[in-house]
Formats: sequence, C-alpha cells, structure tokens
Amino acid sequence: MKYNPILRSKRLNAAGFTLIEISLVIALLLGLLAVVFLGLGSYRNGANQAQCRMVLASVQKAVRSYANMQNLLPGAVVDAANLGNGVIMTTTPVCPTGTAYTFTGTVPAVGVSYGTCGVTLPVSHALTNIQDW
Repeated sequence: MKYNPILRSKRLNAAGFTLIEISLVIALLLGLLAVVFLGLGSYRNGANQAQCRMVLASVQKAVRSYANMQNLLPGAVVDAANLGNGVIMTTTPVCPTGTAYTFTGTVPAVGVSYGTCGVTLPVSHALTNIQDW
C-alpha cells in the first residue's frame, strides 16, 4: 500500500470527541446530580420541620382560643378528642413525617406547648420561642 499524504491529513484533522472527554463530561454530570439529590433530602427535612412546627403552633393557638372562649384556666382539662371533630379544630393534626403528636390534655400555661412531635432527628420539630403564647 502506498503512502497517501491526503488521507493522513484528513484523519489527523478529523473533528470529534475522544473517549476521555466524553467520560469526563459524564463524570461531571453524575457529580452534579449527586449534589442535587443530597440537597433535596436536606430541603425535604427542613420543609417537614417547618410544616410540623406550623401545625403545632396552630394547635397551640386553637387550644388557647378554645380556653379563652370557655373561660378555662391553665391546667383545666381539654379533651384531645375535641381537636379533630370541629370543637377546637376541624381536622386532627398530622405530622408530615407520619409521626404521632402527643398532647398534654390540659390548657397549657403561657410559654408551655400543648403538643409535641416525636421527631427528634435530624432536627427536633419542637416549638421554640412560645414565651408569649
């Protein structure tokens, strides 16, 4: 076979990607996807925590309002069964993680939470800064 310089120059100047370049792009995309999926888990946990605290705050305010309308003093019995039947609230509150709430069953004193959530990890869903409720 004879040496043909025209064919050799066409082969050397051919455009395209090498296997290493394609592998590098795929590796970078997989790394970005991993960061996104890790971030979504943290976002979901934070959103669940915020929603749970909002539900507990709503329950706290509803029980306070019920106690004020019924002239109940702190320590008076408030039946937790009344939370979901339209007496205090229209529906029974549920934590977004599926964890059950625990209620004290009495009108809480100012600064004390009426209900708690069982979630403690990765971050507690407990109410904070309720000194004036």
